[in-house]
Amino acid sequence: MKKLFPILAVLGLAMTACAGPSADDFRKRDVQGNTACIHFGSGYTDHGSVGLTNISKAAEHGLASSTESIRNAVSTDGDGKPVIADQAAFKKACEQQGMSFK
Repeated sequence: MKKLFPILAVLGLAMTACAGPSADDFRKRDVQGNTACIHFGSGYTDHGSVGLTNISKAAEHGLASSTESIRNAVSTDGDGKPVIADQAAFKKACEQQGMSFK
């Protein structure tokens, strides 16, 4: 029994570590808009397909943000897809949260 207890303790700790929120869960619940700003920063400097994808993700996360200045810079297109309507306002809102873009 003494040999079994440490193994059970390690297994119990391993199981609780696996039960934590995933990175995807964090991004979905990131109501301050930090994920939106990170995606925006990646897309702001890259004008290729990866940059466009990141700008699209920034718009998606920005629309769900509780930060009003980020949310107000996003609108939806004719298909209902989120788009950044005002990049300058979005950038400024992210900078107000401590992000910096070059």
